[in-house]
Amino acid sequence: MRTTFTLLLTLLLSSTLWSQEIHTQSNAVSIDNESDATTGWTGGAVISSESTDVEHGSFSMLVSSTGQTNGRDASYTFNVTSGQVYSIKIWAKRAPQSYLPAFANWSGFSNFSERSILTTQWTEYSFELTANSNVAVIRAYTAPINRGAVSGDGILLDAVTITPLVDDSEAPSAITDLTASSTTSSSTALSWSASTDNIGVVDYEVFQNGSSIGLSGGATNFNVMNLSPATNYAFTAIALDAAGNSSLVSNTANVTTTTAADTQGPSAITDLTASATTSSSTTLSWSASTDNVGVVDYEVFQDGTSIGLSGGVTSFNVTNLSPATSYGFTAIAMDAAGNSSLVSNTANVTTTAAADTQAPSAITDLIASAITSNSAILSWSASTDNVGVVDYEVFQDGTSIGLSGGATSFNVTNLTPATSYAFTAIALDAAENTSLISNTANLTTTGETDSQAPTAITDLVAGSTTSSSTSLSWSASMDDVGVVDYEIFQDGISIGLSGGATSFNVTNLTPETSYSFTAVAMDGSGNISTISNSVNITTLEAPTGGATAYTTENANLPTVDWQSNNFIASGNVGIGTQVNPAYRLAVAGNIVAEEVRVALQGNWPDFVFETSYELPSLAAVEQHIKTNKHLMNIPSAHQVQQQGIALGDMDAKLLRKIEELTLYAIAQEKQIQQLKSQNEQLKELANKIEALELKLNTYPVER
Repeated sequence: MRTTFTLLLTLLLSSTLWSQEIHTQSNAVSIDNESDATTGWTGGAVISSESTDVEHGSFSMLVSSTGQTNGRDASYTFNVTSGQVYSIKIWAKRAPQSYLPAFANWSGFSNFSERSILTTQWTEYSFELTANSNVAVIRAYTAPINRGAVSGDGILLDAVTITPLVDDSEAPSAITDLTASSTTSSSTALSWSASTDNIGVVDYEVFQNGSSIGLSGGATNFNVMNLSPATNYAFTAIALDAAGNSSLVSNTANVTTTTAADTQGPSAITDLTASATTSSSTTLSWSASTDNVGVVDYEVFQDGTSIGLSGGVTSFNVTNLSPATSYGFTAIAMDAAGNSSLVSNTANVTTTAAADTQAPSAITDLIASAITSNSAILSWSASTDNVGVVDYEVFQDGTSIGLSGGATSFNVTNLTPATSYAFTAIALDAAENTSLISNTANLTTTGETDSQAPTAITDLVAGSTTSSSTSLSWSASMDDVGVVDYEIFQDGISIGLSGGATSFNVTNLTPETSYSFTAVAMDGSGNISTISNSVNITTLEAPTGGATAYTTENANLPTVDWQSNNFIASGNVGIGTQVNPAYRLAVAGNIVAEEVRVALQGNWPDFVFETSYELPSLAAVEQHIKTNKHLMNIPSAHQVQQQGIALGDMDAKLLRKIEELTLYAIAQEKQIQQLKSQNEQLKELANKIEALELKLNTYPVER
């Protein structure tokens, strides 16, 4: 709903009080000359055409702050006559994001007073001012000077009129040279010289045999249609000004239409070209076509679909195009008899890419986790952007401490123990637009650094030893913060990390050789336990090739080959393999069974739900995945390829992951509920701030 800000008293003063529009530039806020443009408007703010929130016509103008100290204004400069009174009317409203916008700092007038833009509804703001200069400037501000600018604060403007108030009672001069040309059996073209007026001629009315047949729209020509063949007609015209004064009747142009119908079409356009192409528009132009009687208009096509008539001129402005898009334009010429030319050549156009002025969305869920005495991990959900977010900048107590490299997490280090910190972040896009500042993540570091090492491993054991491998296992070490990994040593030399698992498969050993293995535990601060107990093993003898045929006499020999079933036995049993297997049962092929039961010797992972269990942070899990390319306590693809998996052990490991995921889900649900509560509090606070701003609007604000 539109509301009127002031009474339009100037319209009620007198029937002779007349005004001529001098806001004539073609742009989004013009009334009679509207276009998808911001021509004539300049300033430090971002000024753009808007088509979704409009008071008049198809477009309005959005003025948005750039976030800079002087990036808040839009101005329009025009010529005036000193001492003349002018009526200026502007429709305006506050943008969805705004702070105390106003019309302020106008120049060229002696009696201007600042006017605040108070409402989010379209409202007409009216000024009646006396010029004290020959040049005047009107300005709109998105925010006061004494308030730090916020990027995106804005106002919407539309339907601007600037008119001098003049007492006009003088009629325009009469037309004296009205002539007719290009007469056919059904039409003729009238033309004349422009009339003069003390203020200005606004239109011409044309009469056929004394009866009005229309207005020329201000042009000094008029195409008369629907005439009868071989018939006499008398045409006259008068000039009109804006005050309703009309000239005397013109001379008479007498016309006799032809008897034969026009069947010849105009010549085809061969030089259709496009120029001044932007992200949303282009200008087409061509040479005039010829015709036996006369061309009256041109029709323009975009990708084969008609988009309008040129009104008889040899140019056409195309608007509302999409950025970075290809189009093909053609045109035809038409005469008064309805004959059309062949289709013109095609003018191919690719619009430019639109400038990116939209900032990413603000981060609203910045949180801190894995807090120690000197570090923490920040994380958040990804921001959105019309083009794309490229990075995030993190601030510690208001000072930038780095970029995340596009990741939605950031490791903060070098903090002081037992100290409070406040962290915020912003999102950035490739055009260097920045989001609003995120919520604040407050944290207090723990009292002291972690200097306590994990407990030593005391039960390192080896099992499943073959001629070239063995499997080590042990109980988990304890630590005041948490064990992150175990390092394994073979005869005192490191041979790898377990990835946090309490087992390690050793391969590439030499048959019939003795080895000694030890291990240490490590925490996230680099503290290392003392060395574990030693476990000594001797690898088995390497399997021998070949086998003897089975007989009752050699059935109990160490190696027996049942040739018909490829069965080998030597304490252990192998089926489908030609070597003595290193397992109690080895099968080269598939096994079908009604049930396989695995009796675990280790613990089933219900310990995950114990209060003493150290659940790894998601940041630690992410870091482990980035480093090792597999989950904590789960063997890698390489380990499985080399050593296989123990079904019972793997089921226990997978259940452990499921139980950890359950704990993460419970924690996340608590966090979601907490954020919902905080969001409701923020909404309530925003409503209070909005109410306070409305009260403040009643007081003068220095700009």
